[in-house]
Amino acid sequence: MRGRQVWTRRRLWGGVGCAALVVLAATLRRVGGGDGGQAQYDGPAFVVSVVGVMVSVVALLVDILRRASTSSEPGAVLRQTSDALADAVRIQWAQEARLRRLQDPKPLNVRWRWADRLLADDIRNIRRGRPVPEPRPGDDCLASIATTFVEVPSRRMVVLGSPGSGKSVLAVCCTLDLLRTRTPGTAVPVIFPLAAWDPGTTSLRAWLLERLVAEYRPLAATTDGTPLAGALLDAGLIVPVLDGFDELPPALYGIAMRRLNAELDDGMPVLVTSRTTAWRTTVACSDVLTGAEVLELLPLEFAESTSYLERTARPVRGPGDRRTTVWTPVLDSLQQDSRTPAADALLQVLTNPLMVALARTVYGDVSRDPQELLDDPRFGTTAGIEQHLLDAFVPAAFGDGDTDSRWRAADARRWLAWLARELERRESKRLAWWELYLCVPRVLRLAAPALLAQALTFVLAAPILLSSVGGDVFVFDDRPSLAANLVGNLVGFAGGLALLLPVSVTRREGRSALPRQLTVCMATAAAATLGYGLTGGSVQFGLQFGTVTDGWVAELFGGAVFGVLIALYFGVAGLARHAVPLGLPWAGSPTGRLAARSGSGALALVGFFLVTSWLLGRGLGTWPMVAGALCFAAALCLWAAAGRQGVRTGVSLGGESRIARRFVTGLLHGWAVCLLVGVAAGGTVGAVACAFSAVETSRAPDLNGRRIGEWSHRETPDGVRTVESSTEIAVILVYPQAGARPMAYPHGSRPPNCGRRCESFDTQVTFRVAQGDLRVLVDGHTADTAPIAPTAYIAADAVNMLPELSEQSRTWLAQSAARHPVEGFLLPGAMGGVLIALIGGPASGLYRALSTPSDLIRAANPQVTLRTDRMASLSRSGVVAVMTGGVCVVLAWAFASRGGLDHVAAQMWVPMGTAALALTAWGQLAVARVWLALTGRLPWRIMTFLDEAHRRGVLRQSGAHYEFRHLRMQQRLASGAEASQEDPRATVPTA
Repeated sequence: MRGRQVWTRRRLWGGVGCAALVVLAATLRRVGGGDGGQAQYDGPAFVVSVVGVMVSVVALLVDILRRASTSSEPGAVLRQTSDALADAVRIQWAQEARLRRLQDPKPLNVRWRWADRLLADDIRNIRRGRPVPEPRPGDDCLASIATTFVEVPSRRMVVLGSPGSGKSVLAVCCTLDLLRTRTPGTAVPVIFPLAAWDPGTTSLRAWLLERLVAEYRPLAATTDGTPLAGALLDAGLIVPVLDGFDELPPALYGIAMRRLNAELDDGMPVLVTSRTTAWRTTVACSDVLTGAEVLELLPLEFAESTSYLERTARPVRGPGDRRTTVWTPVLDSLQQDSRTPAADALLQVLTNPLMVALARTVYGDVSRDPQELLDDPRFGTTAGIEQHLLDAFVPAAFGDGDTDSRWRAADARRWLAWLARELERRESKRLAWWELYLCVPRVLRLAAPALLAQALTFVLAAPILLSSVGGDVFVFDDRPSLAANLVGNLVGFAGGLALLLPVSVTRREGRSALPRQLTVCMATAAAATLGYGLTGGSVQFGLQFGTVTDGWVAELFGGAVFGVLIALYFGVAGLARHAVPLGLPWAGSPTGRLAARSGSGALALVGFFLVTSWLLGRGLGTWPMVAGALCFAAALCLWAAAGRQGVRTGVSLGGESRIARRFVTGLLHGWAVCLLVGVAAGGTVGAVACAFSAVETSRAPDLNGRRIGEWSHRETPDGVRTVESSTEIAVILVYPQAGARPMAYPHGSRPPNCGRRCESFDTQVTFRVAQGDLRVLVDGHTADTAPIAPTAYIAADAVNMLPELSEQSRTWLAQSAARHPVEGFLLPGAMGGVLIALIGGPASGLYRALSTPSDLIRAANPQVTLRTDRMASLSRSGVVAVMTGGVCVVLAWAFASRGGLDHVAAQMWVPMGTAALALTAWGQLAVARVWLALTGRLPWRIMTFLDEAHRRGVLRQSGAHYEFRHLRMQQRLASGAEASQEDPRATVPTA
């Protein structure tokens, strides 16, 4: 049944596409065959339009009917993937072990014993008929945990212990030991924090798959239609190390246990860590873990704690020049028979590995003396000492008065307390730098990308605006028009992002994206056209695009439409409102990096050629200087990105062919969707404008034979209407290219591209409307071609001269134009849709080819992912801006006779590059930095501070994420932040 529905849907789409092709071809043929005064789309514009329509419709059919390709060697891919994953996990957790100082000098020797048999499965399910090996000396220590796990026939084991007993350290050490003895192509142990799992709503396999893809994003690639992460799980190439069963909500303990037993494949190994009390509760209300042996970590022996603290403390000179430490008097007092309550409490605390490690750090500072722990009034209980160590750890780690620290300890504790409280609010243990953007208020998250995009565009455009080139690039009649355009662009882009882009790359809309894009763009087009007409805009003459507008209101609506259009391009290209770090598509591929360097060199050569042409004055105008500077900037970014090793974008290299395939797929998809949406939105504009013009002109008075001011009105029997001036008017004529219709501009305006191809003079003019086509006749006569001279008779495009007429005169002329809805309204709307598709297709292809998520599987630390994302974002934006500029150059030439439509296209290239930077993880981090620094929640140099906290042992790294060293530390800091909530700088924003 589903197959029949799919093919029915494909036939339906095929029929719609063919029908659209026939209709558009017939329409263009009709337009191309006009005569005399009819609006004609001839020459390059007509050719580009026909080619664009043909390619776009075919692309739509191909995009709908294509089938996904499959891999030919899934077994080899899985083996390579597992080896790469093992490499990444080893690097990730070896670095974390160093930062936890597990090798300095060695981990605490935590001992263990087999737990109560009531907490484990039946021995027959565990041993599976194999004999139980005889215990060997030293088997009950931390170093033997990996060997013990391997020797359990079922390869399932549960590690229990009290809070801070070393369960997480054991999981890290066991993972590294298993990786050390692993052979290529075998299973890979991967640590999964169970605190992120919701067993009530998510199955175990779905969650494991989600976590693998989230932390190691290349595993989202597919093989035989299955994600690599799922294929690894199905093949038994993942050994889940489930850390922190007790961190699940107690109400879900039973559900979690049932899911573990029901969803773990037979023979799939697993290692689980949990607090003893939580596991007892789970077994009592549910069941044991099938096939799992259970061991329990023992409290540290006093001799082990004493030896560890003595070996890691700074030496001092004792009696008789004997070498002692600051801990020697304290430890000696603990060995006495008669002890104070504080000594008894301290003796109990030193059986906890976490507290021993904290005590080492806190009293490693020369300004502190551990003898204060023997003070009965202050530390008479175990809880009091533990809270003291947790509270003193951050100041000790950042070193009060330490010249090596860049921040005061008090500030560091306040910032870390805010982070802890934020993580508690999210019920998470992991801190990702790209998720700090979620701490920004929701309203600011919607407006910030638009604000940042405008700021970046202004930075790049400021030199152009301040130079003589500005008149050729940005044309505004006055400052209010410029301000209105910026405001409209801001509102349109922000609204477009909110309505056209998914929240994140993991929450795509699928089939609902296209209907949403159609609805939003058509509604925007209708609202803008209606608003423009109601505020005095000249829509009565059809959709003729000019650079001289009717004031700031027109610029406001125009800017809004422009912003929505840019957001549409990003939505079609697959960008999301909440970005994830990008990777370099050529990272890890020597040929890919060579290709990137070659592309950089080619861009530099093109820029050199353009700038040289401009300097030599070859008649190309001032555009070559702007385009050449852009090419040089893009070449520099691409060269720098090609020189970086970065992190990989996939466990198996796709090479240049993969980038090319993604580009072609994105190109076809972009052409198809943008054509459909563009034609629909353009048709909406034409229909609304036609209806509005019909209503407005129906009330126009009959001005035939009348004179209003200096303008005389006449109508011939065949319906040709003219409005002629009796005095001379200052006119500027611009010839876009040889053979194209000239364009007329009023005196005082700044026409674009006004070099040697324009001239101004005073003359009598006549506005003429024949069969819906509006022209201005210089000196009252018509001529198809003429030299630029004031004595010639020239017919020019009149849309920019309309402000010279009174409203009554314009309405009377529009009555004739409204009688030709196809030529004046609907067809120009369709042409605008073709223009949208021709720009959006290449942009979509490049974004899809270069938007590859960072390979967090290879991320040595968060800083690497940030640097890679920054370089990938800059190079991607530069290349997209250059290609968009190249496409716009062709379109500006092809549509030069369309009265300003070329100018609309020419303004696309800067925002297509700069606006996308606001939708990158790096750009959003910049927004978060500003907000969090201004509100005092975090310092300005966020990443430097987090790296410092990690280096000092407060945080730990898990790939590209940060975590607090222990959950108890996170909870203690969060509770301290709640206690000081009266400090406005410590409040949590509403996200």
